[in-house]
Amino acid sequence: MTNATQWSGPAHGPRTDGTRWRLSMDAVRLRTVLVACGAALTGLAIEFAIPGMAPATRHALEILLLAMIGWTLTPLDDTFVAVAAAVAMTVFVTGRPEALFATLGNELIWLLLASFLLAAAFRATGAADRLVVLAATRLRSVRTLAYALTAIILATAFVVPSTSGRAAMMVPAYAAIARHCAGRQLRTAFALLFPTAILLSAFASPLGAGAHLLAIEMTERLSGTGVGYLGWVAFGLPFAALSAFLSTEAILRLFLTPEERSARLTLPSIEAERPPLRRQPVLWIAAAVVLGWLTEPMHGIDPTVLALLGALAAFCPGVGSLPFRDGLRDADLGLLLFLAATICLADGLMASGLHEWLVATVFRPLQRDELSPPTILALVAAIGLLSHLVIHSRTARVSILLPPMLILAHTAGISPITTMLATVSATGFCQTLMISAKPVALFGRLAEKGYGAGDLARLSAVLLPLHFLLIMLFAIVAWPALGSVLASP
Repeated sequence: MTNATQWSGPAHGPRTDGTRWRLSMDAVRLRTVLVACGAALTGLAIEFAIPGMAPATRHALEILLLAMIGWTLTPLDDTFVAVAAAVAMTVFVTGRPEALFATLGNELIWLLLASFLLAAAFRATGAADRLVVLAATRLRSVRTLAYALTAIILATAFVVPSTSGRAAMMVPAYAAIARHCAGRQLRTAFALLFPTAILLSAFASPLGAGAHLLAIEMTERLSGTGVGYLGWVAFGLPFAALSAFLSTEAILRLFLTPEERSARLTLPSIEAERPPLRRQPVLWIAAAVVLGWLTEPMHGIDPTVLALLGALAAFCPGVGSLPFRDGLRDADLGLLLFLAATICLADGLMASGLHEWLVATVFRPLQRDELSPPTILALVAAIGLLSHLVIHSRTARVSILLPPMLILAHTAGISPITTMLATVSATGFCQTLMISAKPVALFGRLAEKGYGAGDLARLSAVLLPLHFLLIMLFAIVAWPALGSVLASP
């Protein structure tokens, strides 16, 4: 009897946990059923409620809306949804499987792969960590260290083609700083600084995020207007630098007192066994590749070929410390597939005539209200800035928003490059929620938590209107003026 009594007590725990598990599973099933019903109703509405639409256009619109539902309302992986949409577009719209297969051989896929390899070799040198320690030992205050960190993170946007990869690379630097922060507020400021600088500085380079390469490809396919590496840097670097440094100052003023901003941190010395930075061949190779990208108009060598040459050189015996197989493992296969699938999706949308239907049906009636170009740019910026609250993937935000934004801006005579830059810079802002960006989630879940949901909301309340004003300033004044200079002979 005693044994039975002893057994009956703890048995309630597992039964309670099992009940909770069943309830959570029931909630997941209910959500799945609701989403499936919504998707089915969406397809039926398009199929029967829109008369006069060509079958290919109708199918393209259905696939696009279903992909949006998959990205925003389901727990399905973003890459899975993109590949499924690309396959559906191939089967029901284009009917050309070779177009789907050819996207994996697209130049941008090879450029991104080579950049991943070069970034893996760069991370293995530990250069970013050592630069942080060098900055901390030579700078006199928290403010100057914060600005030095922002500058270092900005520089990594030209080498590491992923915000998640840059975040992982900077985690040891944050951990070293967090251990020497006297109070929580100081730790909070630095914890917020890293993901904020990583996300906002990415706009400086076309390789700063996979979404940038996708935006370049989609803009060229939908409008016939392209932008090269040097052109993007000319447009993006001033905006990214101003955005990142203004955000750094906002973080310092929001979370630190004047005394804390002027305090000094003391970090441990650099490991003596590692060679000096000037003796790291990989760093010179990476610098040569970036210089080659910037000087492409002078030598005419394709940027992808330059990236592949640099990646191969970085893994030559005796040059780098990372084996080539390990570099391949560090490549983000999911991002490569996502980019290839969205290129196929964009091809299908263009081949179906959906963009022409949208112009005739949706945007021309909107233009009857005679919206001015600044008003349309304000609409583009506002939608892009708020989209991270719903679509928790930078690349998915661009793939969903950019085509209609380009069409809307075209009806008002706005340059497609200006529209693309405004859309991409706006969708790159994603600091409001922990789940809106992987770097934000990564630094928020570290062992020494520096910030919570309230800190993010407080920061976003300042940065979101600030970035709206920055986008409007650049979209109305800076980018058109710079575009005319770059376009002049």
